[in-house]
Amino acid sequence: MKSSTNGIAIALGVVGLVIGIFGSMLFGFICGILGIAMGVGAAILGINTKNATQQQQGTAGLVLGIISAAFGLIFLIGCLGCGGSYGKWGCVCGANKVLSDAGDAYSDALSQLNDALSSLN
Repeated sequence: MKSSTNGIAIALGVVGLVIGIFGSMLFGFICGILGIAMGVGAAILGINTKNATQQQQGTAGLVLGIISAAFGLIFLIGCLGCGGSYGKWGCVCGANKVLSDAGDAYSDALSQLNDALSSLN
């Protein structure tokens, strides 16, 4: 039972780390929250396993859980720091959305400039 809890703690820590880092960059703050939740779960299971076995088992889950929660928190704060409508998109998708919006604004401004110039003639 204790080794299965240790394995679950390690798996939660690894999955939380991947979701917390890459998911937040791609999909926004929701994955940051998932990374934190999985990291905390991995840390708790790691501590429980370590206390139950009185050995080093559970240390990997504890360490991965702490790292996962820390990265999830960092990216959560970063995503929320973007603010507005771009924070929900994630870093990569948000950057593409900003570029798309800027391109649309440039096209609109160019069209209005052409209309104004043609009305002068």
